[in-house]
Amino acid sequence: MSVSGKIIMVTGAGSGLGRALAVGLTQRGATVIGLGSRDSSLSDTESLIENNRFSCHVVDVSESEAVTNIVQQIVGQFGRIDVLINNAAVYPKVSFLDQDADSWMRTIAVNLGGVANCCRAALPFMMRQGSGCIINVGSYADLAPIPNSSAYAASKGGLHALTKAIGADLGGAYPDILCVEWIPGPMKTRMSNFTGTDPAACVDWAIKIINLPPGRSKSVTFEKDQEHVPKKTLASRVKGKLMFWRR
Repeated sequence: MSVSGKIIMVTGAGSGLGRALAVGLTQRGATVIGLGSRDSSLSDTESLIENNRFSCHVVDVSESEAVTNIVQQIVGQFGRIDVLINNAAVYPKVSFLDQDADSWMRTIAVNLGGVANCCRAALPFMMRQGSGCIINVGSYADLAPIPNSSAYAASKGGLHALTKAIGADLGGAYPDILCVEWIPGPMKTRMSNFTGTDPAACVDWAIKIINLPPGRSKSVTFEKDQEHVPKKTLASRVKGKLMFWRR
């Protein structure tokens, strides 16, 4: 599997999974443009990359105009964007009633609004070039929320729905543009209290998704490197049987 020569935009590239993706993808021949909220963190990522295939921009992904300007700069410099990995997220670990309204909505603005802003900015160029891959880093936090995670859980539930909606909009008109949700699971990062998978081990999972053949079903969910097929409920199985016998 190769990403050599691809132009890949990674948000949240200043730490954790985003940093691991920036390092790993450039090592495999891709050019990575990393977005992050702090210059010092992005500089730390850049110091780990020795092949001049990494550039970075300080930007708040919740600010639509700023994101649009960055994407236009990327396309102006490189001529295209092959892959967008929406990884940027915040996770304030505080109970619903203890978190003030502004902080709660800030989480939604970054984790969900940031994904929407990046997709809205990048998709027109992918549609123009007739190909592209969008990977939205998701979570099962919305299905089984833990205490002190209401904003994060709600944002990830929204991301799941947004991914499916973008896939529906693309439909069959753009068979070579893929938009998927990717759930790598807990990782050894600050967000997961440094328990779980080494983020560097996740890079090959992302590359597998990037290299999916054209015409793949839109808006699917990948868990690690495997497509996640939800188990059908009894009601859905009965409905399926009824639809079959009505044919």
